[in-house]
Amino acid sequence: MSGSSSQNLSFQAMIFVACLFPFYVLAATMTNSAAVLTDLLATSFDLTSLTACWLVLRIAHKGSGGRYAYGLGKLENLAELMIAVLQVVLVIIASSRAIMGVLHPEPVSGAGLGLAVTFAAVVGNGYLNRKAVRQARETKSPVLAAQARVHLVSACSSGSVFIVTVITSAFDEIAWVAYLDPAASFVVIAFMVYNIFEMLTNSLGSLLDQAIGEAGQLRILKALTAHFDDFEELGDIRTRSHGGKMMVELHLGFDPTWTVAQARDAVAELSASVKAEFAKAGDDVDVAIVLLPPTARTFSTAMAQA
Repeated sequence: MSGSSSQNLSFQAMIFVACLFPFYVLAATMTNSAAVLTDLLATSFDLTSLTACWLVLRIAHKGSGGRYAYGLGKLENLAELMIAVLQVVLVIIASSRAIMGVLHPEPVSGAGLGLAVTFAAVVGNGYLNRKAVRQARETKSPVLAAQARVHLVSACSSGSVFIVTVITSAFDEIAWVAYLDPAASFVVIAFMVYNIFEMLTNSLGSLLDQAIGEAGQLRILKALTAHFDDFEELGDIRTRSHGGKMMVELHLGFDPTWTVAQARDAVAELSASVKAEFAKAGDDVDVAIVLLPPTARTFSTAMAQA
């Protein structure tokens, strides 16, 4: 999937939420529902995060040439981290309002517009989530993965608010029903906390150049084992993942009597083997092989054989 397609999807999502946001503000003003207010705060987070996603993809699409030889994966992860920090602030505000609703419950009134807006949010976010998930799998972009989570969380939270608001509006004469409204707020807050955890885990790990997981390490060893006779020495195996990309750096020593062409062919075959192992799991990886200088032992052995 091209970068322009990903950028267009983020732009469409941003416009959708931007159009929905004023109606959320009006609905939260007309009703005393803590759940609708919490969903408004979650929507303000959506608008901010989707705008950040669009800006990052726009920068990456325009400036990923020679100036950024390794791409803009770090920028994507940094944007994801900033979005998570912003959502922490919104969680604190929403939690305060929900606690007040528990301490001083009151029947929900004037929620007609809130029902219409939350229903539209469920349908729109559900549709955008499916598109973002498909493109995130194809592009391996952490920004699109974060965007897909944003849509999923928004659809689930808006759906819970819609259901609870229908119940509280229809059975407002029952005293305990008033507690369902702040309860729905806590459900939305739980979704937001989950989103924060996922974003922090992904962004911090990538920003710190987290190593590839155990399954990836085993794929590398399998490829090395298949070409065990092609190299003389095995040094460091360094891996990292960031910005949705995986990188493998192998430090290998080859027969000192080999020509440059022979070493180049061995490097090409080994790199292709590593990439093939990752491709079986649907992953794309960049492989770099660093040539080790021959040790005294291998050099003397090679000379004796010559």
